[in-house]
This record gives sequence, C-alpha cells and structure tokens, in this order.
Amino acid sequence: MDWLETIREDLRKATIVRIPSKQGHYEYVVNPLSSGVPEIPTEALWGCAFEVARVANVKGCSKIITPEAMGIQIATALSLVTGIPMLVIRKKSYMLPTEIKIVKRTGYAEEVMYANALKSGDSVLLVDSIIATGGTYLAIIKELVSRGIMLADAVAVIERIELGGVERVEKETGVKVKTLIKLRLEDGKPHIE
Repeated sequence: MDWLETIREDLRKATIVRIPSKQGHYEYVVNPLSSGVPEIPTEALWGCAFEVARVANVKGCSKIITPEAMGIQIATALSLVTGIPMLVIRKKSYMLPTEIKIVKRTGYAEEVMYANALKSGDSVLLVDSIIATGGTYLAIIKELVSRGIMLADAVAVIERIELGGVERVEKETGVKVKTLIKLRLEDGKPHIE
C-alpha cells in the first residue's frame, strides 16, 4: 500500500500563492499537509507517521520535536505510532528558566521560536511537514546542538527541491534531512518527482 499517495494527489492539485518577501516573493504551496487547508485526510496522517517511522532513527531518540504549527499533526501521529513522547517548539515564550530561544529565517519570514523541556544529553527526532529553504531546520539544529542536545535524525514529509533546503542544512550542519516526497514548482505549478 502506498501510504503517501493521498498527499501526492493533494500536492498535484495544490494552490500556489505568492507571498511578498525580502527577495521579492515566495511561492507558498497551499495543501492540507503543509498549510492545513483544506482538512487533512486521516489516511494521510497515518501514512506520514508510518513512513516517517520507517525511514527515521526512532530507536535512537527519546523525544520527537516539531516546530509550530504544521509539523504538529505529523509529530502527534508519529508519537502515537512509536510511543515516543513529543514536544512542540512554540512561537510563544513561556519564560521558563530552561527555555531555549531559536531565531529562524525562512524564505518568507523571520521568527522567534522557543523550545522547552529539552536538556543536554537528550536525543531528539526533528520532524516537519515540509522543508523548503531549510531555514527552520538550520535554526533548530544549530541551537539545540550548541546546547548539547543530540539529533538522532531529521525528517520532512515534503521537500521543495528547487529551493535547496536539504543541501543547505547538510552543508551547514552535516545533517542529512530525510524526505518522503520531492516537490518542484515549475512555472507556478507543482510537479512530483
């Protein structure tokens, strides 16, 4: 059974919107998995969880982490499938004494995120719905590793291959982000490779 076919089909029909950015514009893919519009089919979530569990080093991690917001559904399903607890890297500070501040720069925004309940020696699996420019992954990996937190693995369901995020993360951190679906936008239209 191809667990990811629902996601591929949704991507083929996805709406592409142009978001203003410092570089002019960013082509954003609006689809259930990476933007939540429209609703996410249940089989897509189960498919993501099973496929991420299949390719990721789940035995080498003690926690699943994901950035807010669109990785939450995948991390939740993965946590249910594997029994590994999950944490969300939030956009809001709770001002806890051990809170880790993370500044991320993506293709369309600069934001601050906050990780809590992580400490030196923890081994984490970083998951998200999509990797595009790699800005979110870079910020999280660099900050957590600098604090002695080990990265067991990093996985994204969708890779925007024309934006080079996987290569950028590997070049700057040595971490190879695993991806399940490779998506390319050509002339404003999605193509699955």
